[in-house]
Amino acid sequence: MTGQTRPYLAGPVAFERSSTLVRWAEYLGTTFGTGGALCALRYYERLGWVDGAARSSVEDQIRGLSLEEIHSKKYDEPGHLDGPLDGLSGTPFGAHAKSLAFIAELADDDLEGAMLHADVAKHEAGVEIDDDADTPAPSAGDD
Repeated sequence: MTGQTRPYLAGPVAFERSSTLVRWAEYLGTTFGTGGALCALRYYERLGWVDGAARSSVEDQIRGLSLEEIHSKKYDEPGHLDGPLDGLSGTPFGAHAKSLAFIAELADDDLEGAMLHADVAKHEAGVEIDDDADTPAPSAGDD
């Protein structure tokens, strides 16, 4: 993945990544249920996180899950994340952020590095994000 600033999974998932693919499919199935997992994948495709071939690879895995693996929908439970997305733990986006971490792993992307790069770019542009506002706040020294 050269020149992109976000994880993007293109093409069918390679065989050597199958254990990660199975873990992601199980995560989607237990978090959203079968129908919700398939909807989430279509949403990720619209966002540009995955392409059609990658989505199809994950759908095949989800369809192969047992009833026990898709029985308990945990979407309403706060998810706990490690790494660069840990700030999203317990938020409504937390479940999707965990999927983004799986996508980055499958695409062999450095999610932490991409987020660090984005932080550096914001700093160089003199933009700070005010958590209580919808728009960027000017950084100190912009007077």
